[in-house]
Amino acid sequence: MVELHCHLDGSLRFNTLQKLAARQGKPIPIPREVGFHRGMSLQTALKKFQLTLSVLQQPKAVTRVAREICQDAELTGVHSLEIRFAPQLHCGASIDRIVDAAIDGLDSNANLILCGLYGEPPEILSTLVDVAKTRPRVVGIDLAGGPLPTHKWSMFDYIEPFELARKHGIGRTVHAAEGRSPKEIEVAINFLHAQRIGHGTTILEDQKVVDLVREKNVVLEACITSNVHTSVIDNFGDHPIKEWIKQDIPVSICADNTLMSNTDLSVEIMNTKYFCGLTEKDLQKTYNWGRQALFRR
Repeated sequence: MVELHCHLDGSLRFNTLQKLAARQGKPIPIPREVGFHRGMSLQTALKKFQLTLSVLQQPKAVTRVAREICQDAELTGVHSLEIRFAPQLHCGASIDRIVDAAIDGLDSNANLILCGLYGEPPEILSTLVDVAKTRPRVVGIDLAGGPLPTHKWSMFDYIEPFELARKHGIGRTVHAAEGRSPKEIEVAINFLHAQRIGHGTTILEDQKVVDLVREKNVVLEACITSNVHTSVIDNFGDHPIKEWIKQDIPVSICADNTLMSNTDLSVEIMNTKYFCGLTEKDLQKTYNWGRQALFRR
């Protein structure tokens, strides 16, 4: 199995979260304080990361969590893994040191994607590209989170760092159309040179965007449990992945955040098969698309 969309700060083990908190003299988290639940908004879900980030400020903690994510992924049958995170949010060391700490935790089957965040100055993404240029284990960049009307910068303001990434052969993925307009996908592909799209749930609302995704062979990273939790879709079976496959829209099934959504890739695949009515042939297509979409340096 291939996992294209796994957030480091949303996929640590719960007992590791507790141990890191205790070691750092912070309040010990309890289960009801952690994780997503059905009916949340995306912005409410994003605030949940404040807790996990609070114990992941130092390089050693980042290394430990990256290593454990790799171990857990291997146990669930994942043979190729891309872990993404925003090193600029881990303030216990420089961005370079935090990225190197994450690399130190990777096994031979895993690589990194560095995330800029909607609303951040574009210069931050440019810095991440500069870090990635000299580190082959950093295979991609991402624009993560979600846009808000109050943000100073729009998607178009991130063109320069994404063009720089393309110039240096660094992969590009963008969180887009996560319950929002499918026009975000069009902008991500045409202006940010996105090769993959995180979520993309509303793509079927615009045939022009569907045609563009197929023409460019852009792969959608489907994170269905996450979409239920953040109210992008009402129920697991409401996700349009079956129709995507029918219309030959490339898609790979992903877990997004194993801790936050209490899931893993094997569970996501099982639930997608059962609730969305995917056949073995459908699943094989998603596996093939996922393998083809892995970022390589």
